[in-house]
Amino acid sequence: MSPKVIVIGLDSADSNLVRQWCDSGDLPFLRAIRDRGISGVLTTPPGLGDDAVWASFYTGVSPGRHGRYHHRQLPPRSYKVDNFRNVRRRPFWDQLSRAGRRVGVLDVPKCPLMPELNGFQVNDWLVHGRDFATNSFPRDVGRDLVQRFGDDRTDREPEYLCLMEQLSQAQQQIFVERLLESCAKKTSAALEFLASAAWDLFLVVFKEAHCVAHQLWHLRDQNDRSSRVEGLDHRSNPVKRVYQALDVAIGKLLSTVDTETNVIVFSDLSMASNVTGEHLLDEILLRLDNSLGSRALRLLQNGSQHFRSGWSERAKALVKRKLYPYRSAFQVEHNEMSGAIRCNVRGREPHGQIARGQELQDFMAGLSEDLLDVINPDSGQRIVAQVVRTDEVFAGEHRDFLPDLFVIWNRTCPITAAASSKIGVVRIPAPDWRPGNHAPDGFFFAYGPSMSTQNDSEAASIMDLAPTICRLLGVTLPDIEGQCVAALCGE
Repeated sequence: MSPKVIVIGLDSADSNLVRQWCDSGDLPFLRAIRDRGISGVLTTPPGLGDDAVWASFYTGVSPGRHGRYHHRQLPPRSYKVDNFRNVRRRPFWDQLSRAGRRVGVLDVPKCPLMPELNGFQVNDWLVHGRDFATNSFPRDVGRDLVQRFGDDRTDREPEYLCLMEQLSQAQQQIFVERLLESCAKKTSAALEFLASAAWDLFLVVFKEAHCVAHQLWHLRDQNDRSSRVEGLDHRSNPVKRVYQALDVAIGKLLSTVDTETNVIVFSDLSMASNVTGEHLLDEILLRLDNSLGSRALRLLQNGSQHFRSGWSERAKALVKRKLYPYRSAFQVEHNEMSGAIRCNVRGREPHGQIARGQELQDFMAGLSEDLLDVINPDSGQRIVAQVVRTDEVFAGEHRDFLPDLFVIWNRTCPITAAASSKIGVVRIPAPDWRPGNHAPDGFFFAYGPSMSTQNDSEAASIMDLAPTICRLLGVTLPDIEGQCVAALCGE
């Protein structure tokens, strides 16, 4: 029988902070794993955040094939954004279960629940950005967890604290303590699961690094006195406290596994300061577009004082949506790390304006050039680092579920305004954005009896973990884009 595998995910744990605090001795258990085995970078789909990245992790395919890029999406043949419901691929543990492997899966974000598993799966218990209420197979497993350990206290109503805007000082102390409590609860539950059966695969994901970085990224440096907040314990800064709690959790979990177990610890994404031009993007698109809808909206914005100051933001957004059918392109919801643009394509949108083929290619090429020309007049720097065309990067049967362009913001300095020869100057007050947000690429640390004995550094894709885990358990995962990481499979 193949050796067992335990996989521990640290949702959006920043690779630079982990490396820094491993080197300084602040994360001793993670440092021991790194120094004992194989470590490397996990590359992620460009411009995309955790929804797309987690789906690529558990399916082994790119967003063009699984169809998920955000928790709210604009589907084909519609102008209405709605909650994303269903990734169109099964997670890899379903294949393992069908092959007779016993699997335990606890809180992998953004994934479908698999029925009839040889083992168990719990979804949406202690995760960042839950899709649904806690559910599980068997059904009573999730219900029992909530009854015994309690429900989430940072990512569910009415106690939702991991907000899009920055928390108040009074909320921040509560937030940190609840994250530490969440980490402790999941550790206790995972230890019980590990003791309850002989798992071929045990997979658990912790959310706390994700949440604390969104809200307290500006406090990650305990030596920066300007960033300190009254009431928080700065003897060990709040971000480090959460990372250290996760490190202790890893140590406890790994103390229960034997020498015949392969160990993989990974993060799906890194984090950085939340520099974004999201609040400027749709106005930029309006000024670059000469379609009927864009002209009408510009006239309304410029000519109606009542529209500018008398209407609620919700009413303005509704008017914009009503004009989508008459525009060439428009902004759709996405994580602040990159702006998402949908082109109004004939045959895909109900009232498409642009023909597929050369007309669409020319339009996207021209729009990409125009966006890359936009600068911040206050700094002189470009506000856009890269424009990703999904037809070039994310091929697949479900590419039409994605936006056509992702505008990756230049995050080297604040984006306070936008200007170019075509758009003039755009100044819109920015919302009170949360301080931290996703950055590309995660990391992995791994060791075990099936892996290379060299202390190597490897590079892999987030899509590579699914086939690698399956290979370690003697199962082939069919019809995927990811490749087995050779060193992790002893090759």
